Amino acid sequence: MDPHVVFDCQKILPNRFALALAAAARSRALYRGAEPRLDRQGVNASELALLEIANGAFVEDELAPYLFPSPAGAPLLAAPSTTPEFRGDGRSSAAAAPVSCPQEAVH
Repeated sequence: MDPHVVFDCQKILPNRFALALAAAARSRALYRGAEPRLDRQGVNASELALLEIANGAFVEDELAPYLFPSPAGAPLLAAPSTTPEFRGDGRSSAAAAPVSCPQEAVH
């Protein structure tokens, strides 16, 4: 397998995770009997899937499920607060402990 084929694929699908999903889906389809879009003999389904993506054998509508649309400048998660909050009334001589920030779980 040509090690540079992945760089060619990333020109089509810049997100490497989306590229992995698209290549895996196409590889499964080829393994199950889908018609190859390139005439390459002697390559396995995974390599053929990457070659098809790199050579632009798909229209944009076919790759749309693997593209992550996001409005320009929209953060994926809210930025954490940078101002510290302390417990207590401030009059005690004990050291103040910072309030734990609630973390959002991403699954």
